[in-house]
Amino acid sequence: MANTLLRSLMVIGLGALLVSSCSNGASTQEITGGATGAGGISGGAGADSGGTSGSAGSGGSATTGGASGSGGTSASGGASSSGGSAGSGGAGVAGGSSGQGGASGTGGVRPSGGASARGGASDAGGARPSGGASGRGGATGTGGGQPAGGSVGAGGTNVGDAGTGGGTGDGGADGGSIGRGGSTGAGGDMPLVYDVENTGADCQVPTSFPAFSALKAVANLPDPFLMESGTRISSRSEWACRRAEISAQIQHWELGTKPAPPADSDVTATYSGGKLTVVVKVGSQSVTLTSTITTPSGTGPFPVMIKMDGAGVPVSGIATMSFTSSALAAQMPTRGTGTFWNLFPDKTAGAYAGWSWGVSRLIDGLFETADQNKIDVKRIGVTGCSYAGKMALYAGAFDERIALTIPEESGGGGEAAWRVSSTLKDAEDLDHAQGTGWYSANLNQFKNADAPKLPFDQHELAAMVAPRALLTIGNNGISYLASEAGYVSMKAATEVYKALGVPDRIGYSINGNNGHCAFPSSQAPDVQAFVDKFLLGKTANTAVAKSPTYSSDLKKWISWDTPTLK
Repeated sequence: MANTLLRSLMVIGLGALLVSSCSNGASTQEITGGATGAGGISGGAGADSGGTSGSAGSGGSATTGGASGSGGTSASGGASSSGGSAGSGGAGVAGGSSGQGGASGTGGVRPSGGASARGGASDAGGARPSGGASGRGGATGTGGGQPAGGSVGAGGTNVGDAGTGGGTGDGGADGGSIGRGGSTGAGGDMPLVYDVENTGADCQVPTSFPAFSALKAVANLPDPFLMESGTRISSRSEWACRRAEISAQIQHWELGTKPAPPADSDVTATYSGGKLTVVVKVGSQSVTLTSTITTPSGTGPFPVMIKMDGAGVPVSGIATMSFTSSALAAQMPTRGTGTFWNLFPDKTAGAYAGWSWGVSRLIDGLFETADQNKIDVKRIGVTGCSYAGKMALYAGAFDERIALTIPEESGGGGEAAWRVSSTLKDAEDLDHAQGTGWYSANLNQFKNADAPKLPFDQHELAAMVAPRALLTIGNNGISYLASEAGYVSMKAATEVYKALGVPDRIGYSINGNNGHCAFPSSQAPDVQAFVDKFLLGKTANTAVAKSPTYSSDLKKWISWDTPTLK
């Protein structure tokens, strides 16, 4: 029974679970109760087949996220998803770059900035662009010029406003480097957001990678401060290029290449009657992305939260809009089949690469129509739950125009570290990631036993959001979500924020008293604090570090020292 349930959960990913609003019609493999969690975690069809026969929770009484939603445990796809463990790419993609970054002009392994007028290579690189070359949003150095931290320091209890001593991080127990000045203290020259997609577009990053068989095992979480050259970064200005290296590793081994931003001339955006329409030309083809923007009363401009497939944490006082993933790939895609792969020929890439690219193009549209849409393009947030939570995290990590990222219950492939998940029971781990078109075919080479060979881990994906704001929402009541692995990963990512002098810009809130994606009211204040501070510009205490007591040995996983970056 336990194995059947795990395989059933594997094919829907639990990450593939959310969104009653997802436009997959009958094939939606999710809890149809959306926020109410009706249907628990019940099955779906095979991972690559996208079948419809698992009756994924039409309600029932299993609102607590248990394993017995009306889909039961006998999802008709069972373990024999059509992707199998080799996915479309199989395990034979053992080395090289699998065509990523070849001559196709899609940006190689560091595409998210490109050389276009949206930032790219023209003034977008360097250490800290404070406005970039794009002119889309003016200077972003909102933290600059503020005091250097006040006198609280050392994990004190005074969490005050920006520049008054900073937050206490995890409640002061960590001491030392916590409390170095909040978002405008010691890290005051670290902008809250950028107006280019990738500040590291000019950085030198790996363009070739070792064969899978040549990868060396690293038992602990990899050091996020260690450059590919073997030296550790010592200044905040070096973070942009270290972040670019992490991006290259994640794109090669896990995500697939996120295509480069198109030229301005290839993007046409219009806004009318609350509807944003963005047409992106790619060679001789094009894709149309649409979203309805709902704004509060008033003249604006308003911060906006982009909800992945309409999912994610509830917010108030700001504008909202949705990114519709099906415009590029089905929720449970067969790798290589769909609009994204029609536009970009790399069949080894995963859907999350395409979805991240699509969110960025929707943001292009917000910039293009900023004089009409009443949106403050320097205050953009993203959120989503389950598979859409992963989508939000990848979007926030790979587009630095996003000020606030709030993934909810994203599980394995989200913030949960693969290395830690491989040691947990019934978790969404590397074994369960196989077969789906979500990820690069290269990830199919890694099973749980191979987790130490990953050149990166998910704490570095979370750290890519730095120095911008990140809050993760976890649910320890569902073991498949691997919340303990998410906790360890976020503790590790927090060290990057500490080193950059902005520990108040990262937080995690883990609660186990709700069904999957049934956001509990107890976590609403945590979300509102981050929205207030980083989207609305209000004073708020964002020292959010809430979780159950875990037995994880943090010194085992986080074995490197945290530098004080100058």
